[in-house]
This record gives sequence, structure tokens and C-alpha cells, in this order.
Amino acid sequence: MGAKFYTIGELARLSGQSVRRIRYYSDKGLLPPSDRSAGNYRIYSETDAARLDLIRALREAGVGLAAIGKLIGRRLSLAEVLQARLAILETEIAARRRMAAVLRATLRLPNPADADLRRFWTMANRSNKDMHALVERFVERIAEGAAMDEEWRRRMIETSVPDLPDDPTPDQIAAWTELADMLEDEDFARELKTAMATFWTHAFDPAAYRDAALRTYEAAQAAIEQGLSPQAAEAQAIAAAWLDDSARAMAREPDRTFLDWQFAQYEKQSGRMGRYRHLLAILRGENDSAEPDRVWAWLNDALRALPVPLK
Repeated sequence: MGAKFYTIGELARLSGQSVRRIRYYSDKGLLPPSDRSAGNYRIYSETDAARLDLIRALREAGVGLAAIGKLIGRRLSLAEVLQARLAILETEIAARRRMAAVLRATLRLPNPADADLRRFWTMANRSNKDMHALVERFVERIAEGAAMDEEWRRRMIETSVPDLPDDPTPDQIAAWTELADMLEDEDFARELKTAMATFWTHAFDPAAYRDAALRTYEAAQAAIEQGLSPQAAEAQAIAAAWLDDSARAMAREPDRTFLDWQFAQYEKQSGRMGRYRHLLAILRGENDSAEPDRVWAWLNDALRALPVPLK
């Protein structure tokens, strides 16, 4: 059986493509006819019909004519063409999903205005790299004048840097925007700078404080799991040990003055810093973000129940 050949009209009916489109592909060099009839009409082969199907599939996938030409001329493989198009598609999909999240976040506002949409959209397009730099500048501002060691500074930056997921939810768009506002808030920076200067003195032992905080947190968490009240004897022992250990790490006395200072710091940490931690948890998709707050609240209740006067 001989090979089949088609006129341009027959190829159009077979493929479902218009004569005009087939002629256009032919003129662009993507589908040159295999032959010409005695009347100079274009003649196409089975191979040409298969190539036309490939061109159609690639065009519907969004591949440009230039890339198709390189593929047909074998300057690019099919895998290379498809990988390039897939990368573009994934970028487009991510951008559309991000825009949808921005629209949803804006529509959650009672009376959204133009400025709200612009603000959400501008922030949603702020890169993770930009936010990392913003956090670094913020930490530099609040650490100025404090005797903070480099290891603690590095950890503070690492634990404070937000990352916006590639496919964010409306909550994550809103959290991302609010975090950026907090990092650029001069009042917030001054508040933390004052706290850092009080906390970080040359007598402060960061390693001892970190170990004491971890040990106390684990003990308090275990006590909560056991259902112990902050007023229980075991809770009082945990609170007293934390007071002694933290005072020693800061070269201070575990007295009423230091305890009141602890309460003041806790209130600050539960305020805007607590909000910052909550927003970070939203961006990270953490479901149990309230757990640290619950543990430290329990510990502070135990501290308040310590007998007075303290030594």
C-alpha cells in the first residue's frame, strides 16, 4: 500500500485546522508541503499531518512559533521545548494564584478601597529576599548599643525572617503585609531597642540563659500535660528554678525587683512581639502556634504565685 498524500483542503478536513492556518504554518516554514501537484497545489504527506498535530498541541500549550521552529529544525529537543513551556506555565499559575489570594484578602476588608488593593498587591510581590534584608536592618536597629553576641543576632534573624509561600492563602497575604508594616514601624523598633539594651549587658551570659529557658520550657510543658495547676508545688519549684537561673545568667538577684522586671518583659513579649510570632506561624502554616504562648503564660502564673517576700 502506497503512502497517502493530501491536498491542503483534505488536510484541513482531516486535522480540523483551517486552510488559512495551515497555509500560514507552511509560509512560516513550520509545515512546508512535501510536494506540489501539476497545477502547483500544495501536497502534504502523512508525516506532515503528524507534524501539524504536533504544532497544534504545542500552540495550545502556549509554545511560541520560534520555539516550534527550533524543535522542527531539531535545534531543540521536544523535552527542552516542553520543559521551557512548563516553567513558564508554572510561573503564570503561581502569579494567578497569588493575585487570587490578594483579591480574597482585599475582599475580606469591610469597605475595600483602591489603596488596600495596591498595598496588598505591592506587598505580595515583595520577594523573600527583600523581606530577609528588611529583617536584617530591623535587627541591626534594635541591637544598636546592646552587647548582643553574633550567634544570638544570627539566631534572631533566622527565627524572625518570614517567607511567603509560592501559593499563599489570603491569611498569609494579610500576615505578610502586616509583618512588613511592623518591621518598618519606628515605634516598634524603639520599643524593642529599649528592651534589648536592658536585656543585653556585658554581664549577660547568653548560653546560660538559653539553656535555662529551654529547660524551663520543657518542664513547664510537661507540667501542663500532667494537668498541674500553676499553684501546685511542682509548678512553684519550676518557677523558682527559672527565677534563679535567669537571674544568674543576667548577673542579677532573684528578688522582687527582678521578678517585676520579668513580668514587664512578658507583657511586652505577649504584645506586639506575640503578634509578630503569630503572623510568622500563619506564614509557616503552623497549626499549634499558640503552644509557646500557653506554656509561658502558665509559667508566669506560677511566678505570680511564688511566696512573697522573695529572697
